[in-house]
Amino acid sequence: MTWMALPLIPALAAVLLALRPRAGRYLPFAASSLVLLLSGWKLGGILGGEVFTYQWNLVGPFSPSLRVDPLSGIFLLVTAFVWWVASLYAPEYMNHEGREGRFTLWLLLTQTAVLGVFLAGDLLTLLLCFELMTITSWFWVIHRGNQEALRAGYFYLFFSIAAGLFVAIGAVLIGQAGGTLTIGLGTLAQLLPNTHVVWGLVAVALGFAVKAGMVPLHLWLPHAHSVAPTPASALLSGILIKAGAYGLLRVGQVVGWDSALLSGTKGLGLCLTVLGAATMLVGVGAALLQSDAKRLLAYHSVSQMGYILLGLGAAWFLGQSGGMALTGAIYHVINHALFKAALFLGVGVVYVRTKETNLYNLGGLWRSFPITAVLMFLAVLGITGAPGLNGYASKTLLHHGISQAAGTGLPLMIWIERCFLLVGVGTAASFAKLYCLMFLRKGKSTGIVRGETWQFSTAMASLAAVMLVIGLRPELVLRRFAIPAARVLGIEQVEGLIMGFSFWSGADVMGMVITLGLGIVVAWLGLTTGAFHWQPPKVLTLEGLMGSILRGLLILGRKAEGVYHSVVGALSGQLRMGARNLWVACQRLDRSGGVTIAGGFLSELSANVGLIVVVLITLLVGYICVELITRGLSVPLVMMK
Repeated sequence: MTWMALPLIPALAAVLLALRPRAGRYLPFAASSLVLLLSGWKLGGILGGEVFTYQWNLVGPFSPSLRVDPLSGIFLLVTAFVWWVASLYAPEYMNHEGREGRFTLWLLLTQTAVLGVFLAGDLLTLLLCFELMTITSWFWVIHRGNQEALRAGYFYLFFSIAAGLFVAIGAVLIGQAGGTLTIGLGTLAQLLPNTHVVWGLVAVALGFAVKAGMVPLHLWLPHAHSVAPTPASALLSGILIKAGAYGLLRVGQVVGWDSALLSGTKGLGLCLTVLGAATMLVGVGAALLQSDAKRLLAYHSVSQMGYILLGLGAAWFLGQSGGMALTGAIYHVINHALFKAALFLGVGVVYVRTKETNLYNLGGLWRSFPITAVLMFLAVLGITGAPGLNGYASKTLLHHGISQAAGTGLPLMIWIERCFLLVGVGTAASFAKLYCLMFLRKGKSTGIVRGETWQFSTAMASLAAVMLVIGLRPELVLRRFAIPAARVLGIEQVEGLIMGFSFWSGADVMGMVITLGLGIVVAWLGLTTGAFHWQPPKVLTLEGLMGSILRGLLILGRKAEGVYHSVVGALSGQLRMGARNLWVACQRLDRSGGVTIAGGFLSELSANVGLIVVVLITLLVGYICVELITRGLSVPLVMMK
């Protein structure tokens, strides 16, 4: 029953805040502390193999259920910890941002919804909490109330509602095929390759991919993360987009990983791998050109989610042999939540004192923010994959998983592995640029009074301490967290697949050092040549391209509407005349002789024969239409096998 109480804690705190607003400043911290304590206390048994399930038998078609297994336990613990850090940081920050009471209320309600997502035991319960999370977190995005925030809020709301709609459509298709919506290992495996189930899984996966920021459905993410208050940005990037990754992991679980059952979903895994690689490239390429620190971090949220999507896609592609890729993806979920939250919080410390996030207006801040500079340096090392920090462990696992997929001989996978290495160099270059411009070079902000507080420093230090522990003992998280989660997802022999694996092999360490060195060189070249200042024409950006496509579709729609009205106007007279003649023919069924139908086409036939021909033609046209639609749906399924 402890797990059931977790979402109730912030919900009750929100009720208390609504009743007594003055007592609410530290309510999120108190609620998060209790959630963290309870989730950590109960997690040991879950990681040991226990699975907790519960269902409310309500009157009606919907009976919500809960499920806690090693995967959901990991997400709950990471959520509780990062939320605790953000709740410690938020009061001091929001004192400068303003509207603290409103932000605190939505912080508690969003925590309730997020915990519900990770506790859901069926797809409908997950969808309900998913939509609640969208609504409550939307108020973070529009918090400042200016035009930029409202525009970003509408972007966020549109894409998030679309994601929920895809999940709902998938649930309907699966239910129509007789499939269960309960989350569990292989619950839909026996129905594959049923057409409705496969398309339902595609729709569900697409909905979760939108929330995960997959290219080209990531357009909401840079806008939302850059305008929200910094604690919200840390949670949006560190936790909320992980709901998309969590949903994709559950899709893999309900399908199953046995090679005999992958005939209908192996193509889906290959598609996800390609889209993951594209997400990595687009995210890191856009980040290199950003001058705003928060937008740079937001685009790196896209890129880092690409790593996770790439690992999941490779695991789906490899089936039971994909244990390395799957554990790497799960590991990177944990690591990204830590270092990305720390980076956003560090930028927030600078913003509080300087009111500036433009990197080219900053510089020399290590004197005014020495603690923040050190802690952000650790976070930079973490996200770039430096040995000794947490990012190195998950990126090493992912690299081995992608290399395993490339070892199948598929040329596409070989190129994706090269893309993986290229993105590593781009990530190092991007954060070398950020850290140099913000803290090291001389700039306009060298005279700022020291602006660090104990709340800011403690919050960031808590994240940095965990990152260091994971980085120095990477096998601890692998064996205690990632392997149990991979096992419950269906890869039962995952320990055998990674037996003998060492994080500290000379080739892996040297490869990462070379990647960091190349990244620093690229950053130096970009800054000295001004390449990072280049801004592509809007039409060449993904936002501009999508806008052009939408405008083109709108024009085509208007032209199609005009053609439709013209055709209907031209045919309406003939149809009315044919209907009148057909009615006359019906009245003369027992009489022989000619009848004029559709301008004389049946003038030589009797009325009886004419009616029979009309009915046969109608049936034939209907049959051809149904056959074409059926074949159109079945062809993509054959291609995916």
